[in-house]
Amino acid sequence: MPPRIEVKKQADVTLVLCQDALLNDELAIQEWGDQLMSIVENGTCQKLVLNFEKVRLMSSSALRILIMLQKKTDAGEIPFILCGLRDEILEVFKITNLDTLFNIRKGPEEAIRSFPYLGEKI
Repeated sequence: MPPRIEVKKQADVTLVLCQDALLNDELAIQEWGDQLMSIVENGTCQKLVLNFEKVRLMSSSALRILIMLQKKTDAGEIPFILCGLRDEILEVFKITNLDTLFNIRKGPEEAIRSFPYLGEKI
């Protein structure tokens, strides 16, 4: 399974960069989702930032994976922030009211700074 994400750690934050420009292929989305879920399930993720700066298109299946990931991070009490969403993708989040479910920030730096107590460590 090719890596569909790039993972970096910064202090207690796991930064995940989505590598696919098009999140619309069912097999690719399933692999992407599996890779995201494994990060949350491995027990070392304390805070999660998911960066979509490379993503130009996202299907409803990708949104479903994000909703499942949100439920999993909520259950594990892992703060979870999305960032780097293009305007047209952010508009879909607003139309579907997903912008009320997710914590969404402009970029990874803003996302990291928005976590409680982390601003002084960076």
